Amino acid sequence: MAALVQIENVRKKFYAQVVLDNLSLEIREGEVFGYIGPNGAGKTTTLKILAGLITKFEGTVRVAGNDVVKDRSKAHAVIGFMPQSCGFQSWRTVQSALDSLAELSGVPEALRKQRIPALLERFKLLDARFKKVKELSGGMTQKLGLIQALLHEPKLLVLDEPLEGLDPPSRNLLKEIIRERQHAGTTVLFSSHILSDVDDVADRIGILNRGTIATSGSIRELVTDFGLPLEVEVDFATTPADPGFLAELGTATERRPGEWRIRLADGTASDPVIHTAIERTLAGGGKIRKIGLVKPDLDDLFAQYIERGHVN
Repeated sequence: MAALVQIENVRKKFYAQVVLDNLSLEIREGEVFGYIGPNGAGKTTTLKILAGLITKFEGTVRVAGNDVVKDRSKAHAVIGFMPQSCGFQSWRTVQSALDSLAELSGVPEALRKQRIPALLERFKLLDARFKKVKELSGGMTQKLGLIQALLHEPKLLVLDEPLEGLDPPSRNLLKEIIRERQHAGTTVLFSSHILSDVDDVADRIGILNRGTIATSGSIRELVTDFGLPLEVEVDFATTPADPGFLAELGTATERRPGEWRIRLADGTASDPVIHTAIERTLAGGGKIRKIGLVKPDLDDLFAQYIERGHVN
């Protein structure tokens, strides 16, 4: 897929402190990109540059081929931005606040009348339509921030810590909506310190450290990058007569009765191991409930990254 976002050699200083140091990054059309890193790494600064809130920096940033500084209006017409702290006029009703923001984003009145109640219903906020913003809880205000970013149906959603402060049901709802927007063709860039949530929805993950991308890729690619072992999980519905063959495929450990993990040797492809395990199980009179490559936990990967001294 073509790159929708192109960030090239971006450098940004606040007074004497370098926040972004020759940052380069591409985000492809239709992908969900999770942006993680320690506090102060430069995540929010990156997102503010994309959203047009920071305009003085070195380097080049393009969205859909448009320079965010030179072609500002074209670039930002395709962006929906949710800041970490969403500021709404507290005296307005939810309906009034969203209507004004949608108008500013160029959404025609007829579409606003359809889109606002539909989004409020999807976010389970329709009952709060005529409440004043100051009467909303923190989680409700957080949802409102994402709704305003979606009003003009942007090609690119830029979300700064969208899941922070939400209870588990609300986090699950927002993750569902991120997937829905992706299926509708929207590209999503979001930062988060809740690594399990990033793991749930991101196609690709970038680790930002000291103002530059330290590494990026899918979970599988990061496992390879960090040199972590691949593991195959086998869950027997009926254990074969002699499960000892699993030890021939790698380092086999029975975690609980009938559930095994096989750690593969470096350079071993997982598909042939899975195929052999199925064949040998059936030949031994066994049945398999589940078999597949173990998906590593992003928390473990990030911990491994820190242990290697990449983060101060």
